[in-house]
Amino acid sequence: MNIDIPEMLIRAQELQKGGDYTYSRKLYKEFFECNDTHPLRFKALFEVADNFYHAKDYKSAKHGYKDFLEYCSVQEDVTEQEAGWIDAYTKLANSRLKMIEQTVDKGKK
Repeated sequence: MNIDIPEMLIRAQELQKGGDYTYSRKLYKEFFECNDTHPLRFKALFEVADNFYHAKDYKSAKHGYKDFLEYCSVQEDVTEQEAGWIDAYTKLANSRLKMIEQTVDKGKK
């Protein structure tokens, strides 16, 4: 994607890399809620779930990934490049959901 990355997303990513998942998640969520047409909106929603995942809040992460997958499934007017990114993040979300199930199953044993 040849687009300018908004400062809010850059800051959210820096916070996530630094382990501040709560504030990072809040920035990503705010970006998603306030930018109805931005091409990186889907990524922000994915990162909300991913912050829960990295914080080991698997119940919230599972819910977040499902919200992300539902959001992506109804996107119709996207470019070929955006569709490729959405496909890649959809695969990653499904992978994370499988890992959550495995982690939860291990905890039950």
